[in-house]
Amino acid sequence: MAETVQRLLDRVEIQNVMLRYARGVDRRDWELVRATFFEDGTDHHTDFRGKRDEFIKWVSEKHASVSKSTHFLGNCLVEFASDTVAIVETYFQAILELGAEAEAHRKMLIETADTKADGRIRVDVLGRYLDRFEKRNGEWRVAERRVAFDATHSRPNVGDVDGNLSWVLGRRDENDPIFLMRRAAGVR
Repeated sequence: MAETVQRLLDRVEIQNVMLRYARGVDRRDWELVRATFFEDGTDHHTDFRGKRDEFIKWVSEKHASVSKSTHFLGNCLVEFASDTVAIVETYFQAILELGAEAEAHRKMLIETADTKADGRIRVDVLGRYLDRFEKRNGEWRVAERRVAFDATHSRPNVGDVDGNLSWVLGRRDENDPIFLMRRAAGVR
């Protein structure tokens, strides 16, 4: 029974790491993303292959020109190899809004798109995070990640919520409503 309870606790901790990763990328909170990987952790992500800090530099540069980003996480299968190693497959859908200034990002995601086009485009990326999680010093983090891309779809992005001043609007920085709410409640 105690082993079963520990597995459930480990599974929840691993899934929370995945959720923090998604929040970190969407809010451009690179320290939160960094905390999801071990220092020697690696990522194989589109044309990037390298260690954690190199990945943070790469992904933050890519997302500097992404005006909106939302990662939905779906099925998350955690398979334990031992008490300290798990293989985790997490399905994702990343919805990105790219403006004309995101030429490099457009070219990476949409080879056939007119990367010089002036209008905003929406890109939907479907894929899976394939992770080797390890538990070191009592903490689960990503030791190795490969991102499998299953499909992309792009189209002109028509419409926007930015003009709705009475709405609570998301932001890609420390002034996003979730961070304001967390600070007001004293959550660190």
